[in-house]
Amino acid sequence: MRDSQGIIDRFSKLDANIVMFADGFVDEVWEIVNARSSITDFTVYSRMNQFAERITNSGSGGIGLELVQKRRAFGGFTANIGFAAGKLGVGTTMIGVYGKDKTDQVFNEVAESCHVISLGDPAVTHVFEFDDGKILMSNMGAVQNINWRLIVDTLGIGKVKALMAESDIIGVGYWSLLPAFDEIVSGVCGNLPLDGRKRRFFFDFADFLKRDQTSLKSTLQLLKELNGKIPMTLSVNEHEAAALFAMYDETMDESGRPIEDKTEYIRQQIGFDELVIHTPHFASAASANEKAALVKQHFCVKPVRSAGAGDTFNGGYIAASLAGLSIPERLYAANSAVSYFLNNGAFPDRKNLFDQMS
Repeated sequence: MRDSQGIIDRFSKLDANIVMFADGFVDEVWEIVNARSSITDFTVYSRMNQFAERITNSGSGGIGLELVQKRRAFGGFTANIGFAAGKLGVGTTMIGVYGKDKTDQVFNEVAESCHVISLGDPAVTHVFEFDDGKILMSNMGAVQNINWRLIVDTLGIGKVKALMAESDIIGVGYWSLLPAFDEIVSGVCGNLPLDGRKRRFFFDFADFLKRDQTSLKSTLQLLKELNGKIPMTLSVNEHEAAALFAMYDETMDESGRPIEDKTEYIRQQIGFDELVIHTPHFASAASANEKAALVKQHFCVKPVRSAGAGDTFNGGYIAASLAGLSIPERLYAANSAVSYFLNNGAFPDRKNLFDQMS
């Protein structure tokens, strides 16, 4: 049995900071109506393949759909992962686009527990939520215009350096949605304080297929070269992991070798200090200094909320890392965080997490 009390005790002593670059999304979350019999009586598409069949069956003609809004929420790498970590006691600063003249009210909850620095108006993502997944369609807006020069011109290089000096983990993402990703990473690395503090980069690339493989390989090579200066952690979901594994002629199934051994093999191939994989059924991680591990996850059949689940895992993993937990303990804590999120539709605070683990 895992030592939940020991994990809780170390979490309770957590005292660390992160800074997150550089996006900002408002998520408009919808359900798609399948059939309606009255104003109040209707069914929605609960599974993605049902919706796909509806589209396929329409043939070459048109299709008319009705949407029902579930919520309007904050989204993106900085807000979701930063807020998830902040709720668990990590001091969090996020730099992105959250409102030009004033912070969009959707980020008010985030601003209560995190330091929010805005570069402009947020982008908008339309999220179509199902019981077994989600479709995200983003109007990229200002996110595509974020680059290192905008960050430095808005904050001043002194402020940027001061924020990094106070941070133990620096996050940049999402790679697939941030054209200036490589430039921002290089700008951060070129201005890291030489104070002996042990820092780490944390990345969630998001959908690998949104950009071509040449760009992906170029970014992976850049980060591999920089890994000697500051250790890199890459976290991927099951679809991103499958695409990454395929680049090195590996598969995500259990044929051949256990998944934790494959995780270590891919980590070595990309040359990162740490690789993390999270799926609805398990999470696996491998690092240069610890033995690879796999921790099973209780599958949530009917989640209250799915958009943001992977980010909740990542926020939990970051917090667990900063609390000094081992790889199996980090995965267990992160799995517990996402279990609470899926079943309650909210980011857990420490009490929620501790209750989930107990």
